[in-house]
Amino acid sequence: MVNAMKMNFVKMGINGEGIGYDHRRPVFCDGVLPSETAVVKITEDHGTYAKGQCLRILKKSEDRIRAACPHQAECGGCPLMIMNYEAQLKAKTELLAEALYKYGNVKKHFIRAIHGSADTAGWRSQCKLPVREADGELHSGMYRAGSNHFIPVRKCLMHDEMLEQARRQVMKILNRVGIPAYDARTKKGLRYLVMRCADAQIQCTLVGGRDTYPQDVITQIMKIPHMSGLFQSVNTSRRTPQIFGAKTKCLAGNETISLAVHGITLQLSPQAFFQLNIEQAKQLYETAVSKIDPCDVLAEAYCGIGAMSLMAHDKAEHIVGIENVPDAIRDAKANARANNITNCEFICADAAEGLLKTAMRMPVDTLLADPPRSGMDRNMIEAVMKVHPRKIIYISCNPATLARNLKDLKRAYHVVTVIPFDLFPNTPHVESITVLEADTVR
Repeated sequence: MVNAMKMNFVKMGINGEGIGYDHRRPVFCDGVLPSETAVVKITEDHGTYAKGQCLRILKKSEDRIRAACPHQAECGGCPLMIMNYEAQLKAKTELLAEALYKYGNVKKHFIRAIHGSADTAGWRSQCKLPVREADGELHSGMYRAGSNHFIPVRKCLMHDEMLEQARRQVMKILNRVGIPAYDARTKKGLRYLVMRCADAQIQCTLVGGRDTYPQDVITQIMKIPHMSGLFQSVNTSRRTPQIFGAKTKCLAGNETISLAVHGITLQLSPQAFFQLNIEQAKQLYETAVSKIDPCDVLAEAYCGIGAMSLMAHDKAEHIVGIENVPDAIRDAKANARANNITNCEFICADAAEGLLKTAMRMPVDTLLADPPRSGMDRNMIEAVMKVHPRKIIYISCNPATLARNLKDLKRAYHVVTVIPFDLFPNTPHVESITVLEADTVR
């Protein structure tokens, strides 16, 4: 096979790359859209498939637009920014439909219209960015996908404008006082900058070594408009996918920021998980809760800080939230107390273990689940089969793992509907809510 060739691209891959075929062998190429023709240089030959580099576009898709961000091609964070938004929504629905049919034998007619995001820029309420020195300055930025190449991000169009302005001000302050980037040998310096905004409040966490930040730095950062709290987290581990260290301490301001969702107020600590696109997340959660029928016992697996359990407090006599992260369970209990909700309990346990323990005390009528990208593991699938709730509302951020889980669950359940949501405009990611009902009632 020649190293460079003309190729027609017919579909999109799960990472937003174009897929063409060379003698029936798929070739994956970043920066090319379906229906385009390009000259491609093969860069990786894996036998059954190959990866290519686009040398030039010969025929452009009608859906192609000019990327609004100058970093788009090199940073890789927004691969679909070159595609108009209606086409993005269509492509995401097709990715979901293809995965559900291929891996779960779930037909396309179960999939409803996708809920698009009102904002296609400025939707990101949180950033977790590595910090490095470049050109004599301290920068927060990103690594190019699959590499160690650091790209300083001077402005991110996906960040909430308030968050982005605060990020730049924080970096300006850190540069002015000479805070260094993290050095693995000395275990000193700044490693990551983590920031979150919600309801006109900003939270900032400096992650790195055991540095003592001067009071002047703390004071300057706290003077940034809307800054609610400043934190420090020590993470000197050489090999960890985690950004935060074991402990996070508040240097100044409030220990949490508040977020109003569906009539309840959530308190978010720096490490608490909440979806990045807050407005879309509210719609996603409200839709999921609306699918819960009035019942005696509702169990929520992978409940995080308890948002949906608390939102559903009037749907069940008793609600049990299950989460294996102790800090999240602490926050969930605090949120229940703050909202005067007394019929929700939260337990720290593995999802499968917690579900089985709950079922030993009381029959579970409905299961609400929002697992990580890896989906439900084998133990959780078997626990669901044993507990056999009559209804399951499954929130997924990964069509492939959702489909594989549905294939297993269909031994005892049937799919009622699948509702896609776009929480991440300009990326190929798609969330969805799948409603399942038991084939036979206990």
